[in-house]
Amino acid sequence: MNTWTHITTWLAGIRVRARASTVRYAAAAFTAPIALGAGTAGADDIQPLDEIHDAVERHAEAELTGDGQSTVDVGRVDQRLRLPRCEEALETFSPPGRSSQSRATVGVRCNHPSPWTLYVSVRVETLKEVYAAARSLSRGALLSQDDLELVEINVNRTRRGYYTSAEELVGMELNRAMRSGEILTPSRVSAPQLVERGQTVLLTLDSRAASVSMNGEALQSGALGDRIRVRNTSSERVIEGEIIGDSRVRVGF
Repeated sequence: MNTWTHITTWLAGIRVRARASTVRYAAAAFTAPIALGAGTAGADDIQPLDEIHDAVERHAEAELTGDGQSTVDVGRVDQRLRLPRCEEALETFSPPGRSSQSRATVGVRCNHPSPWTLYVSVRVETLKEVYAAARSLSRGALLSQDDLELVEINVNRTRRGYYTSAEELVGMELNRAMRSGEILTPSRVSAPQLVERGQTVLLTLDSRAASVSMNGEALQSGALGDRIRVRNTSSERVIEGEIIGDSRVRVGF
């Protein structure tokens, strides 16, 4: 009977195309508690490494990929590894606190007859078409369809967000100048200000009985859909309303 001991080993990685199940080799490193045989065991007593690989691949395909074209780099299991053969299906899991958008860890566990657990680090790439500036744009520019172009990027490396819908961008205002090809992110655009503080606005008062319009003074600036405080210039009453257009605020009673 072999003597099995636990050690920590650095391993290289296998690159797996998650969707097409095409295996390619790439550099990767991970740390895992594994067991190495001190003696020589028969082939029937050793867990086949390709079964470990296949289990990690299936888990990655099911749990770690999202929309878009995804690839997963899974740590290669050292060919010298000698784990006791598992007599039941290998269990895979995602350990808590070991994942991010681009990096994760997959655990492989055997419960019977000789329990062991192997941890494999995984790198995930997801390619998507997102919107970028089609040309150089100045700060304060209002975006039109002609200002936008689709580019393909690995979204797992983008921490600032992105847009996949042109409808979310058309009409938005740039917060800073942008060069052609730069990715449009939520921090770089905002809804244009339709009302400025101190500006005269048209107040629309809606009630069940009637709709009345009158002038008011904006006490706050805001964009479409924002709720701001306004002063009725006739009664001097301060009320709150919703910006529904350029210099227009709706107040409900």
